[in-house]
Amino acid sequence: MVWGTSLRDLQETLALSLGEVLSLAPCNRLVSRVAEPLEGCKTHALESPPPILLVDGMWVKIAYPTGDCRLEAQGRRRAGKRKQKRVVLRALGVWPAGYWAIVPWKVAEGERADTWKAFFGERYRQGVTAATTDLVVSDGANGLESARDYHLYGVAHQRCIFHKIKQLADHVVFGELKVESSGDAAQATRKAKRQRKNAVLVEASWVYDGASAPHMRERAEVCQQVWAERAPDAVANFLVDFDKTLASLSSAFPEPFRGLIRTTNLLERFQQERRRKQRDIEMLQSEQGCETLWYLLSRRETAKQRAMLQSRL
Repeated sequence: MVWGTSLRDLQETLALSLGEVLSLAPCNRLVSRVAEPLEGCKTHALESPPPILLVDGMWVKIAYPTGDCRLEAQGRRRAGKRKQKRVVLRALGVWPAGYWAIVPWKVAEGERADTWKAFFGERYRQGVTAATTDLVVSDGANGLESARDYHLYGVAHQRCIFHKIKQLADHVVFGELKVESSGDAAQATRKAKRQRKNAVLVEASWVYDGASAPHMRERAEVCQQVWAERAPDAVANFLVDFDKTLASLSSAFPEPFRGLIRTTNLLERFQQERRRKQRDIEMLQSEQGCETLWYLLSRRETAKQRAMLQSRL
């Protein structure tokens, strides 16, 4: 599988280009050639380890062999497969020049301390250490904190501001709402709830518009005073690990690019492209296919970044 295309689809595409139909065997060999550079990408030392790491996990569906066989309508025997969920633990490195690139990933059974520890262990062997890393940015994934300390002890941890604000919506309560008396009562209640939720999110966003860390802390106190009674759960959630959402301000990263490391948005954008491919193919037919697709998409994004940098020169 390449670019989310099955071997038979690749066979048809090559036929249009070459004017003749290749058998599946040479098509499979073309795809298999990706295996060697893919493995090198995951094991070779990085030439320049990134000082900033944006990390997250993305769930995918992969078909794994069951050990059984089945007969197709044409009488051919096929190995039985069953869909299973896996998470791709991935990272995006950011450099002070504003350049970023996908760092090698790991397919795991879940986001846990042991799987994140294995992920950071593989990056550590590639040269990503506490000495080369200034900041790790995440959305607060499960098990990440203890795993990060094992290989990147002492490295600051920035909680994604976007996710921090977004999660507040799950903690807003709606007691003592001011509901318009005229019109449909249910619709008026929904409108009042939406207005309260939006007001809380706007207030939280206002906190991070502060000019400095002390200024943002002052604004957080104002936000707490305003919403302590009407949205106590949301306020309490907002203040948990609040200082971690300010960690990037202590970094020596250049000010013009500081916005790149306050959130995991750069990584999320790459994930959107990956999700589009997954929607097209519904389920990856093997873990190797998953890794191949991820590798090719990563290579394309790296090429785009290099082209952008060249245009600046």
